[in-house]
Amino acid sequence: MPIRRITLSVPERIAVQIKNAAGATPVSAWVTQLIEEHLDDAELQRRWREFYRDVAPTREDVRRADAKFKRLIGPARRRRAA
Repeated sequence: MPIRRITLSVPERIAVQIKNAAGATPVSAWVTQLIEEHLDDAELQRRWREFYRDVAPTREDVRRADAKFKRLIGPARRRRAA
């Protein structure tokens, strides 16, 4: 992948936070990964809005889907010791 150098200016306190958050990872690599994740999230959001527009679920559809989702991600049940 070709690399292109760009310069970003941030307030000093932000620069310190970035360097601390990056730790041993080079700042450039850390920021690149963060931006890639953000762009991926933005693309997923865009696709979700497009899908939602196409499907046009009713309120009842949304309510049922929310209920199913909550059941799926509900609290983990502890197994009893035998």
